[in-house]
Amino acid sequence: MSVSEDRRSILTTFVTAGMGVIGAAFAGLVGLVAAPRAKVAARRWRRAASVFDLSADQPTTAVLAERQADGWYETRSETVVFIDRQGDSYKALSATCSHLGCRVRWDAPRKQFLCPCHGGVYDRDGKVVAGPPPRGLDPVNVRLNPQTSEIEVEL
Repeated sequence: MSVSEDRRSILTTFVTAGMGVIGAAFAGLVGLVAAPRAKVAARRWRRAASVFDLSADQPTTAVLAERQADGWYETRSETVVFIDRQGDSYKALSATCSHLGCRVRWDAPRKQFLCPCHGGVYDRDGKVVAGPPPRGLDPVNVRLNPQTSEIEVEL
């Protein structure tokens, strides 16, 4: 083997390795630019109901609507929560069934939350009573705004 052949093989190795590094860097740059960033949803307090709207004998349904803009496309999303008065304090539960995400409803005569999709049943505290749900209704942070006497939930 001659010296020129050794140089060629070393040069080939360096060029191949350099192209690999450049290609990997370019792929990483394309991934950063092309892939959308994960949007961290900012949680904030939203008005859900007035203290005077709440009933002592059953939870009150609050529908919170929000407009969301994604470029030129605008949508309206709704979040439904149940707000319940417990003495001088308040409790809020998500109206989304933990089984498959259906919207539960309050059945006043039975004093239970019922899921219309697969027969999930929850008690007034959101605990599973019957059916397929793997866990209870998700709690939602709730507070009373003392200046406005409104119930606010954090979503």
